Amino acid sequence: MNFAYAIPFSYTYEKINDTILNNQSAYYLLNIYNNNAYEDRYQIYTISAFWDISPSIIQSLPLSNNTVILEITPMDPKLYGPQLVPVTIKSLSDEYFVVENFYVYIKPSNYTPKEYVPSVAMEVRLPDSVDPREPVSLEVYIRNRNPLNLTELFIIVDSELFSKTYVTSLGPLEEKTNQVVFVDMNPLQKPGIYPINIFLIYNNKTISQSSKQLVIKEYGDIKIEQTKIKELFRTKEKIILYNDGNSEVIKQVRIEKNYFQRLFTKSSAKYEKENYNGKSYIVWNVPLKPRETVKIEVITNYTPLVLFIIIVIILVISYYIFRSPVILFKSAKIVSSSEHGVTDVKVKLHIKNRSGKTIRNIKLIDKYPKLMTLEEESMLGSLKPTKMLSGDKTHNLLNWNIEVLDPYEERLIVYKIKSGLNIVGNISLPASKIKFHTASGERSYLSNKVVLTHKSHQSLSEE
Repeated sequence: MNFAYAIPFSYTYEKINDTILNNQSAYYLLNIYNNNAYEDRYQIYTISAFWDISPSIIQSLPLSNNTVILEITPMDPKLYGPQLVPVTIKSLSDEYFVVENFYVYIKPSNYTPKEYVPSVAMEVRLPDSVDPREPVSLEVYIRNRNPLNLTELFIIVDSELFSKTYVTSLGPLEEKTNQVVFVDMNPLQKPGIYPINIFLIYNNKTISQSSKQLVIKEYGDIKIEQTKIKELFRTKEKIILYNDGNSEVIKQVRIEKNYFQRLFTKSSAKYEKENYNGKSYIVWNVPLKPRETVKIEVITNYTPLVLFIIIVIILVISYYIFRSPVILFKSAKIVSSSEHGVTDVKVKLHIKNRSGKTIRNIKLIDKYPKLMTLEEESMLGSLKPTKMLSGDKTHNLLNWNIEVLDPYEERLIVYKIKSGLNIVGNISLPASKIKFHTASGERSYLSNKVVLTHKSHQSLSEE
């Protein structure tokens, strides 16, 4: 959320040079502080046609200080003596503005300064060659050649390697050595010879300068950083190689991995296999250019194998947990036939409780074709059906009710069906169904289907 102070901005200023000729510019150091928690722009201008102001726009970040050198230039060559220049500073976001009168003294064109002209001797000392990984020590020796008091003397060091500005003072006939230490040089700087320019600035004028050459020397080293993270069924290894030199090299890296481990290992870079001292390794030959970094990630992941084993275990356990405790197997055979077809069939229903629990309220349902009839005498010695119903257009139903099956108990139900006509071809007996109650509710189980084929001799074909 943006919020504003009662005053959107505050400012201070101090003179750099307010005494000028009418063909010169006055300079002030202007500081504007943005009191708001949002970005703003400040417009700087004057309503007087006799003056020109620069800069005209300042961009400001939230709650930040902005320092600029304000340049005030007379536009009328007839102006001279003390002047007050009305300068307006306006916030473009809040429309808040202030007007400040800046004092400027314009000397007559025939004015002859009575002050000394700045005259400073400068000598720069620096090492013959430097290592960019280490701080660079640069000494600037300066000596004031006259009684002029230089209160704000700017030392500017400029090169493509670095750029620094320092402010010092130099009293009348004073001499001093300013030691400049640069700690922010790029440690990966390419070797070579680099020019350095040093300037002495007083009252916005260069009063002395010097040019030197800095030699960045060569160095080289291959650095290897290797980390290994072990997880439950996964190992991640990261290798970081860095060429800290100035020529291309090939670095060999290897990790011990046997054949089984390699089956589950993936690498971000192609590797080769190598045997050394009776051990098996994976090997990378990594080319490295100067100041190049290469990363290799190696992941050995046994998770798929573990998941496969867990799934197999779950399936086996689930099979034993969720399989039907009661199974039913149906079989049949032709007991009477001729070359003209089948007439009699014996059907067996084999029931088995394969659990260690007692099963109750068992209902067995079987079907046989309506072309055939049930023989009553076939039920001797076997459990008789509880019901005999007409199931659909092509089948009759037989129902048996069994009160209880003890653990691992087996029952065999046998019945015969007979056809008044000779049946030629296949006889299809549909699957039987058994229903029973368990602790989790009612369950059911379907038996296999039976297909009988009439051939030259009795045979049985089952699915």
